[in-house]
Amino acid sequence: MLARYLRAEEPALFPISPWDETPDLELPTPRLREGLGRAHIPVSTREPLAQAWFDQGLRLLHLGWRSESRRAFAEAARRDPELAMAWWGLALTRGAGARCATARAEAIHRALALSEGVTDAEQRYIVAATFLADKGPANGRHGFVREMEGLIDRFPEDAEARLLLAGFLADGYESDGRPGPGQPYAQALVRELLRTHPHHEGVHHAWVQLMEDSARPGEAVESARRLRLLVPQVGTALLSAGRLLLRTGHTHDARETLEAAVAVEDAWLQQEGIPGAGASVAGQALRLLVQACADAGRYGEAQGWARRLRARVEDVTPQLGQSLVFAAGALSGLHLRFGFWRAAAEMRVELPEGSRPAEQVLLRGMETYARGLRALEMGKLTEAERACEALDALSLSLAEERKGDGRLLCPRDVARVVELAGCELRGALESRQGDPARAEATLIRSMRLERRLRGAGPTPFSRQARETLARARIRAGRADKAVDLAESLVRERPGSGHAWLLLAEVHVARGDREAAARALASCLECWRSADAHLSEIQRARLFRAERVELGGGEAANASC
Repeated sequence: MLARYLRAEEPALFPISPWDETPDLELPTPRLREGLGRAHIPVSTREPLAQAWFDQGLRLLHLGWRSESRRAFAEAARRDPELAMAWWGLALTRGAGARCATARAEAIHRALALSEGVTDAEQRYIVAATFLADKGPANGRHGFVREMEGLIDRFPEDAEARLLLAGFLADGYESDGRPGPGQPYAQALVRELLRTHPHHEGVHHAWVQLMEDSARPGEAVESARRLRLLVPQVGTALLSAGRLLLRTGHTHDARETLEAAVAVEDAWLQQEGIPGAGASVAGQALRLLVQACADAGRYGEAQGWARRLRARVEDVTPQLGQSLVFAAGALSGLHLRFGFWRAAAEMRVELPEGSRPAEQVLLRGMETYARGLRALEMGKLTEAERACEALDALSLSLAEERKGDGRLLCPRDVARVVELAGCELRGALESRQGDPARAEATLIRSMRLERRLRGAGPTPFSRQARETLARARIRAGRADKAVDLAESLVRERPGSGHAWLLLAEVHVARGDREAAARALASCLECWRSADAHLSEIQRARLFRAERVELGGGEAANASC
């Protein structure tokens, strides 16, 4: 989807993609692949292979595989140096930000120079793209949309034009759940394409990405499953499908899909002779696999995926600080999820010499936060207070750093994430100190900080403020005020046994054992193949048998 190519990029496990700095016509020739779907725009060429390579680039453009799409368009341009639409594709597959502005502009101006004599539809595609290249994605938005609307009006049967416009308009959702300005328009376009083109791989991929963060992600489950059948060898599509399935509580299917994404990208890396630092999809998929196994209560398996991720990062030469921090965060977050504060607090990661301040602060923030939770567990409240102060100081230390670029960690985003961790930890500390009013105010501020985080920033390493606030309200005897918080977490992660367990605890504190039993049934369904030795899971199962009261476990209460 164009929005992913042309807007702010997320910091990646491996921040450098293959061939980012390689000029277009010097890109290595890829393989002409089968099984990429049926997307097609007839272009003005007499060279059949140029059309084939162009279509491959278009299909991969729809599926989010930017580097391979760019290589395919480059090969189309080599096969037919007069093919204007090949340069149109090269312009659209350049990355976001100012660093790619010159390359985008050169490619689209080459397309314009070659566009005399091509079809009306091709000229309209190229003119629309000039607005993005000349003015940038933000300032050129209106012109691009108007030109694409003109194209669609002139050629109403052109599904590719509607799909490209929808991909550009995908604005996501604001922190309060409201859709961005173009999101409803994009959804309407793709919903109609699902009706008219039910076998189009790009349509299903767009629908999955449009619905993932909505209040109705279940509407895209069928599309996520279709992607596995339509394009089983495209890691980016499998990653999107796995993320959607995890979001909707289909944890087993999500794990299978994400494992397939890792296998597909590893096979591609081996075929192309690309080093492990090119494994952007596999890195994201491994982090999601850790999360999926944690939701399912499979702590041992999750550790295996986290260690596999760390081994992959450590095998890259030279080692990258950002990669090491992200890999450490996956394992640390897993330990914290199951209440193993000591394991998280004692993790040690050595960053390479010359690591950037944002990398150093993010790693130190994770370590400090884990030590603070460990101190709370042990009742060392003064030590926990010092951890809060240290997190505040770390956040302030990045105030003068420059904004990040591309896939590198942005210092401002890291500062916000560390500030959030300090605020959440302080709220938990104040709850333990017996000051519910102050804890409430602090944790509500934490929730506001969470909503202000950029989607393109690093993932928070602290617990969700809603979870901590719900437990603080239980502790303060205000369980009725915790129900909405717990229910919102269940809606957000219906496949997480942890979310259902929290909801059960809230209902027990309210004295509603019938509602607690229903929540426990859902919890244990999520944990039907969980590691039986974990105290959290034993506690849930004992409660189901009505042998003990829920909420008495150390992991549930120690830090609140």
